[in-house]
Amino acid sequence: MIYPKEQLKNIIRIEDSSPWLRAKRGWRAEVVNQDSGLDEFTFSAIEADIAKDMEYECCSDEEGLLLRVCLEGSGTISTAGVTQDYFPNMVVAVQIAPYGKINCFYKKGRQRFVNFRFTTSFLRSIFGSDKENIRAGLLSMIFENNRVEGESPFILREFLRTEERDIAEAVAKPPISGAAGKLWFKAKAMELLSGWSYADSRDSKAFFCSRQKRAVFERVERAKEYLSDNLQSSLDLNAVAKFCACSPHYLSRLFAAETGMTLSLYLRKLRINEACGLLSSGRLNVSETSLEVGYQSLSHFARAFRGVIGVSPSQYARSL
Repeated sequence: MIYPKEQLKNIIRIEDSSPWLRAKRGWRAEVVNQDSGLDEFTFSAIEADIAKDMEYECCSDEEGLLLRVCLEGSGTISTAGVTQDYFPNMVVAVQIAPYGKINCFYKKGRQRFVNFRFTTSFLRSIFGSDKENIRAGLLSMIFENNRVEGESPFILREFLRTEERDIAEAVAKPPISGAAGKLWFKAKAMELLSGWSYADSRDSKAFFCSRQKRAVFERVERAKEYLSDNLQSSLDLNAVAKFCACSPHYLSRLFAAETGMTLSLYLRKLRINEACGLLSSGRLNVSETSLEVGYQSLSHFARAFRGVIGVSPSQYARSL
């Protein structure tokens, strides 16, 4: 089933039917809650028997979270340079960037899975300011407002819990439709989120891992805060590490693992992002902007700006 363009607005394109046309026999690729909640959450069911490995690319109109519950089959999801394999009875969580590309690979054979897609705005409305108990990765996705281009997205894989599988099976074949269906789907969305988002605290081992992950998240956030507050200063790794209460070597390794970039590259992108804002405002010229974001040399500023944005600061200013 291929949906009209207006129905696909704000729906992750993983529901596109066209890649499944070559299935050996009966196949299904549909948005199962197409009459409710599409601007907040989307449930879609995929069932197919494919004769050979299949790969295709999809995208999303809006930022959010994709939970893929794999009931049968296996494959790989890749986005922004991060890849995760999945197998039967597993769930993969992927942070979706606006218009970001997602590469999907499926092994030949039986494929049966359900996609649960939640917009970030919906997640914020549900969790409010609850930063104490939800997963650290989800915490960073929802509440972190200082991400820069190129930063690694949140992605993880784990085994399905019984209740999560039951929700996926129910959503794949909903027992209700019409006006009552809106309430039923909303209840299923809340049920899934409440179980998965707070799953870190279900047992002592998971809770310990969650505490470790939260400590990592907090150190990385403190490092970002320090760099943001000290844009005009040269990078002093010892000072940043002291602010984060850890060793310089540990902080460097931690920051790179969590964000996908070094502290120096992150600082450079922060500076250039700030420079773009200043140039866009028209309050400062290129030379003044260079000094404002910590570059004493105009040539160094121009080289860094071109490396991040792709054009010189003068060209950028003229294009405004």
